[in-house]
Amino acid sequence: MKYKEKIQISGKQTKVGKSLTMYAKDNVSNTLKKYFSDFISADVLFSRDKFNFKCEINMHIDSSIFIKGNALSNDAYGAFNIANDKLKKRLRRYHRKLVDHRSKKDLRNIEINNYVLRDTEKSKIKEEEEPVIISESEEIIKVLSVSEAMMLMNLNDQNAYFFKNIKTKRLNILFRRSDGNIGWLDPKK
Repeated sequence: MKYKEKIQISGKQTKVGKSLTMYAKDNVSNTLKKYFSDFISADVLFSRDKFNFKCEINMHIDSSIFIKGNALSNDAYGAFNIANDKLKKRLRRYHRKLVDHRSKKDLRNIEINNYVLRDTEKSKIKEEEEPVIISESEEIIKVLSVSEAMMLMNLNDQNAYFFKNIKTKRLNILFRRSDGNIGWLDPKK
């Protein structure tokens, strides 16, 4: 029962009935139980497009693993099933790697501060002035191989991922290019 208590089902400009709520909670908890003994939270959001239902599922597995999935369909159950299948597929692909890599290495992570700045071109701030900090948080830069970093970038549905390369001991960045491929920046020194 503790699984279902951590799962939130909600609707954005649409009503979510009891049967859809129970269906979504049961399926999300079954998906998570298969791969993880515990998790932080899961949120399922249903909304309406002009002609379709949209389902967004966000799972926060632990402090560093956040998984997203979304789908469109002509009914809410179909949208949920498609989004849930996407998450199952990601979990199934990456679970073995996550478990194996956690047990193999003693990672030395780097703690950093993360700042979100207001864009000077979109706001009326002069470039000479200090930019306005919108949010501030502490992040951890993980020591990973390139394939592990790519896996976490895809798992978290991010456009870029910053990590310390386990082989070269240098800071690297993976990013999704406009042509759909993934770029990898690895400084020489």
